[in-house]
Amino acid sequence: MNKVFGTLNDYALVKEDASRVVVSYDLERVGDSDNYTWYEIYFYKKQGKPNFEKAKDAILNDINDRTDEKILSGMVWNEKKVWLSSENQFNFKAEYDLAVQTQGQSLPTTFKIGEDDEKKPVYYEFTEMDEFTNFYLASIAYIKSCLEEGWQKKDSIDFDVYKPYFPEDNNSNNNAE
Repeated sequence: MNKVFGTLNDYALVKEDASRVVVSYDLERVGDSDNYTWYEIYFYKKQGKPNFEKAKDAILNDINDRTDEKILSGMVWNEKKVWLSSENQFNFKAEYDLAVQTQGQSLPTTFKIGEDDEKKPVYYEFTEMDEFTNFYLASIAYIKSCLEEGWQKKDSIDFDVYKPYFPEDNNSNNNAE
């Protein structure tokens, strides 16, 4: 996958040359300019020419991967980058549930929430239930927002426009018994 910047003249749903097939998607205009961004996935013919399903799966997998990456490293809370790995999500939930059950008696609790720009660990100590609740609910809302954005991107793609570029798929479906 490669993010591309260019004009509409540079964009094509599918391009093919001697060595590869390039499938483009997620075309977005940059502000009010005549410039756009989009993503391209490269399929090298030496590995076999892709069919429609392979191209569709690659697009969906890329959107899933970008959604996961955004969840993992895109959250900022109190001007701190928060690392939302699966392990951290589990630990935040477990500690939050304990704090709720004990009415805050399990506080203070400290987490390594991420790293700074110089890759040094950033720790945060939660001493008040309100602050911990704010953090936990913000992380849940952030994850939900990322997932919804990913779902919307996937749902907005009209995969039928790609089918004419993969005619062997249409023939094989018509001849199947």
